[in-house]
Amino acid sequence: VSRALEVNPEFVDGHVLRARGFLDLENYAGAQREVDRARAVNPASLDALAVAAAIQFLEGNKTAYETLRQRALALDPHDADFYASMAEVAARVRFYIIAADFARQGVEADARSSRAHSLLGMNLLRLGRIEEGKKSLDTAFALDPYDVWVKNTLDLLDTFKNYDVIKTDRFNIMIEKDESALLSIYLADLTEQAYATFSKKYEFTPQPPIRIEVYRSHADFSVRTVGLAGLGALGVSFGTTLAFDSPAAKDAGPFNWGSTVWHELAHTFTLGLTLNRVPRWLSEGLSVHEEHLARPGWGAEVSPEFLDAFKAGKLVPVSRFNDGFMRPAYPEQVEYSYYEASLFCEFVARDWGEKALLAMLQEYRVGKNSEEVFQKVLGADGKTLDERFDAYLRQRFAGALAALTGDTAEASRRRVPAEALVGLTSAAPRNYRLQMSAGAASAERGDTSGAIAFFERARSLLPEYGGADGPYGQLAHLYIARGESRKAADALTEIATRNESDYGANVTLARLREQVGDTAKAAEALERSIYINPFDVAPHQHLADLYRALGDRAKVVRERRAVVALNPVDRADALYRLALAWHEAGDDKQARTSILRALEEAPNFTAAQELLLTIVDARKP
Repeated sequence: VSRALEVNPEFVDGHVLRARGFLDLENYAGAQREVDRARAVNPASLDALAVAAAIQFLEGNKTAYETLRQRALALDPHDADFYASMAEVAARVRFYIIAADFARQGVEADARSSRAHSLLGMNLLRLGRIEEGKKSLDTAFALDPYDVWVKNTLDLLDTFKNYDVIKTDRFNIMIEKDESALLSIYLADLTEQAYATFSKKYEFTPQPPIRIEVYRSHADFSVRTVGLAGLGALGVSFGTTLAFDSPAAKDAGPFNWGSTVWHELAHTFTLGLTLNRVPRWLSEGLSVHEEHLARPGWGAEVSPEFLDAFKAGKLVPVSRFNDGFMRPAYPEQVEYSYYEASLFCEFVARDWGEKALLAMLQEYRVGKNSEEVFQKVLGADGKTLDERFDAYLRQRFAGALAALTGDTAEASRRRVPAEALVGLTSAAPRNYRLQMSAGAASAERGDTSGAIAFFERARSLLPEYGGADGPYGQLAHLYIARGESRKAADALTEIATRNESDYGANVTLARLREQVGDTAKAAEALERSIYINPFDVAPHQHLADLYRALGDRAKVVRERRAVVALNPVDRADALYRLALAWHEAGDDKQARTSILRALEEAPNFTAAQELLLTIVDARKP
C-alpha cells in the first residue's frame, strides 16, 4: 500500500486500506491520519467515512460517530456497506454483539445486501445463536452463492447433525458422536473446574450456558473460525462460544487438549470481564499464564530459539505488544509473543501481585487504553515498563542467556570430529549447544558415560527446556539403556512437566515409576498422557488399576467409563469392570445397569452374574 501511495499520493482507496490496517493494530492515531488524507481528496468517500466513524466508535466518541454516520447516510440512505464496515471493525475487536447489531442495521438499510446478511449470520454464530445465524447465511447465499466463507460455513452447519450436545450446569458441549462418550467424561469435569477457578479469581461469572464445539476435523474447526481451511491455531474463543480441535484432529498434530480447553476458557472470563475491551496481547498472555498455574507443563515454555530472539532484539517491547500478534515480522513471532506476554503477566504478578492483573482488566473495562492502565495500576508509563520488563527477562534467564552466548553455532556450521568437539567443550564449558553436540557425538560412537556427562552439563545450563531436541530426552534414553530406571524417570519427569504434548515421555515414565514401586507418580504420568491422546485404551485400563491400588474410587469409575466408551474387543468384560468400580464406589444403581449391559453382551458371564447376585442380596431386608 505504501508503494502504491508513493506512485499516487491521492489514491483514496490506498489511504482507506492503510487506515484499516492501523485499526487492526489498534493504532487509532495512524488510522485517523490516513482517513483524513483520503477525505481531503474525496470528502464524499463512503469507505473513508465508514472508517472514520469506526475510529470514533472504537475510541468511545459517540457524538462524533453519530455525526459521521448521519453524513454517510445523507449521501446514501440505503448504504448497507456503512453498517457492514462497522460490523467488520467491531468483530475484529471481538465486539460480536455490537457487530451483529450493526449488520442487522445494514440488512434494514438494504435487504438485498448479501454482505450485511453474511456478517449478521457469522456474528450470530459467534454468539452461539446457531439457528438464527444459519437463517441469515442462507439468505446471504441466495443473494451471492460465490461467497466462499458463507458456502463453507453452511456446509459445516450441515454436519452438526453428526454431533451430540452434552449439557452440564454451565456448559453445552458439542462433540462428534463417535467421540462424545469418551471426551465428555473429561471435558465436563475440566470445564467445570476451570469455571470455578476463574470465576473466583476474576470475580466475574459469565452468563451460562457457555457453548463449546469440539471438531474432529481441523479443517472444520478452521472453517468455523475464519471460513477457510488452513488456520494454524488449535482453539478460538468468541467469548461464551468456544471452538477447538479434538485430540483426534489429524492435521493439528500432537497437542495437549486439556491445556487448550483451559486456555480458551480463560478468554471467556477476561473478555467478559472487560466487555471485550482487553487487548489481544493481555488476553493471550493471561490465558498462557493460567495454563502455567493450572498444571505443571501446561502452556508455552522457554526454548533456546526464544532466548535467541530476545538476545537479537526480535521480541517486541511491552509498549508494542500487540504488534507481535497483529503484525509479526518473522514466522515464529506470534508463537513467541504468546509466551512473552505470559512472562509479562508473571512479571506483574511478582512485582505487584496477582490482584494487579485483575485491576488491569477492570481498568480496560471502563475504556482505558494501555498507557492509562499502566499508569493507573502499575504506576509506570510504557517506556518505563519496557525497560523494567527487559531487565526482568535478563534476570529471569540470566544463566540460560549466558549459555547461549559466544560461538554457539560452531558444531552446526560444519561437521566437527568428536575428538575436536571435546576440546571445544573444554574451552567453553558453559556453551549449551556445544555440550549438546558433544553429547550426540559421544553417544554416536558408543561413549555412553561421556555422552551423559555432556548432556548433564547441558541440562544444568538450560534446566527449564523440555523440548524434544533438549538434553532430558537424550539422558532418559541413555539411562534406560544402562538400566538406571530412577535416573531415567527423573529425566522424563522434567520433560513431562515442561513439555505439555510429549505423549511417549509420559507413558514411558509411568512404566518406570511403577517399576520402582511409585504407584502415585505412575498414575500422575498416565493422567497427563490422557490430555494428549485419550484414544488408546491401554493407558485407561492401566490407570484404573493404579487408582484402585491408590484407593481413588471415583477415578477408577472414570477410567472404566472411558474404557467402555472406547468400545474394546471384550466389551462384556469392560462393562463388568465398570460395574465393579461403581459397586466399590458405593453406587449399586449404576453398577446394576452396567452388569445388565454386560450380560446382554455375554449372558453366561459368571463373574457378572455373581456380582449381580451380590448387589441383589445386599438390597434384601
